[in-house]
Amino acid sequence: MFSFFFLLFAFVAFVQDTGVLSAPLSRRRSVGPIVDLSYGSFQGFSSLNSTESFLGIPFAQPPVGDLRFRQPVPPMNFSSVQQATNFGNACPQQIQLAPNSTLPNSPALEGAPETIAQLMPASNTTQSEDCLYLNVIRPANTTADANLPVVVWIYGGAFETGDASAYDGVPVVARSQILGSEVIYVSFNYRLNGFGFLAGAEVQQEGVANLGLYDQRLALEWVQENIAAFGGDPSRVIAWGQSAGAISIWLQMTAFDGELNGLFSGAVTQSGFASPMDSLGVNQPIYNQMVEYTNCTNPVGNSTLDCLRAAPYESLISAVNKVPPLLSYQSLATSFGPVLDGVMFKRTPRQALEAGLYAKIPIIAGNVDDEGTLFSLLNVNVTTDQQFIDYVQSNYIPLANETQMQGIGELYTSDPIEGSPFRTGDNNTLTPQYKRIAAFQGDYYFQVPRRFSLAMTSATQKVWSYLYRAQKYSGLGAFHESDLQEFYELTPDCDFVGTDALVNFAYNLDPNVPAGGYEGSPSPPSRLSSITWPLYNSTANGSLLTFEADNVLNITQDDYRLEGMLYLSNLQGDLGL
Repeated sequence: MFSFFFLLFAFVAFVQDTGVLSAPLSRRRSVGPIVDLSYGSFQGFSSLNSTESFLGIPFAQPPVGDLRFRQPVPPMNFSSVQQATNFGNACPQQIQLAPNSTLPNSPALEGAPETIAQLMPASNTTQSEDCLYLNVIRPANTTADANLPVVVWIYGGAFETGDASAYDGVPVVARSQILGSEVIYVSFNYRLNGFGFLAGAEVQQEGVANLGLYDQRLALEWVQENIAAFGGDPSRVIAWGQSAGAISIWLQMTAFDGELNGLFSGAVTQSGFASPMDSLGVNQPIYNQMVEYTNCTNPVGNSTLDCLRAAPYESLISAVNKVPPLLSYQSLATSFGPVLDGVMFKRTPRQALEAGLYAKIPIIAGNVDDEGTLFSLLNVNVTTDQQFIDYVQSNYIPLANETQMQGIGELYTSDPIEGSPFRTGDNNTLTPQYKRIAAFQGDYYFQVPRRFSLAMTSATQKVWSYLYRAQKYSGLGAFHESDLQEFYELTPDCDFVGTDALVNFAYNLDPNVPAGGYEGSPSPPSRLSSITWPLYNSTANGSLLTFEADNVLNITQDDYRLEGMLYLSNLQGDLGL
């Protein structure tokens, strides 16, 4: 019980403190060029790997003082040249693991902490409310008239954690240079947890819900207004994200009734789609707890929200860390996240897709095979069929009736052969209900939204999809986030399949290798050259580019667990989620 997550988080903390897995932007540097923007000038640095980096560029004023719990404001003008050689602060992070957590004690988890930590990029900076910064990495000697495509990374972390500095864009740009199809990489921070996604009646009254999404919107507007000065083409911007970052992209595509306003021309989403969304009132108890923990219950002469604005930072972050985090019994029913606010979102993302109110742009969207395993390790006290039903209903779908819950119990059985990690038989049964909970959570929050989102959008635009099941890690399978190694150089044997698809998509809005091949001679050669990735067609159980073991790529059909996922999809629709 104790050893697995103790080792995992001790290892991650070690990584963050020592920089063992830090982004290799610390390679030998030299003084870089200066880029003049409308509000000031920034000097970056050049690296021996033939890239130029501009780090820690402010795209908004610090959301502190009177700007705390308010929509972001563009940065102020300045006259001197600002050094852009270090990452800006990360936004305040919520703890990831609930205190006093009870976890499985199983040999099946042996070696998992090191594996997860290797595929879980570590932050390279400090935390502060002054955190709305972005980063630009481009090929060396790029001129302002280069008009290169741009890929904009949005990190995940359940809207509770995450930091742009954890993801090194240098290998992405370097790989594009090797392919002879150069791109510019942009990443940015956005507010998280209670600082960016506070919800409740008081928040709705002031119109300050979903602040983290407004941060994203302002950063994307910054790209449109400023990327040309770095040699980027604002008409060729690809939004790319994973988990909460991927969900964010779908949210931006459905926000304001689908008025994207040209912020990006294509989307690449990993393990995140048009997911269920709550009203502001659902999270009122969390707001009330935040008020209580900061001694704002009975403010003198001000609203509770104004009291929170004036509260010491230490009190606020302490309050955030007292409510359930992602890795807790509550799991994917997170304490903070996007909500229906009546302004940015008048309807759920699913309802927006059904109404045709979404951006009609090309999309690449994929899942890993075992999306739910990592989030199902803290439910060791759920051991019987009835406890499973009770947990699912109370935690995820309290509006479901007895008949609907019975259907879930029948389609998501306690037989470990049917559970996740999938295709592992009776193995990896960490607890009596572990594989069952993992199968339900993975389908309900990731697989079902993907299949539904693509069923809607494939009728109106070009869509490609993939399934990652290449690696089977002990006890966890192909777990959430394990496909990042196909895009970022997280392991020494990275073969860049995801990166190549991303670059191809940035140039042609098609992930396949260009008809004439690459201008460069990529090493390793692109594995995409050996396969044609077909468009997703939901009427024919959509085709999936499938990452198999031993570096094999196949085309398979999106026909797994059809009955269970259709049932959950209809349930989400019936309940207005």
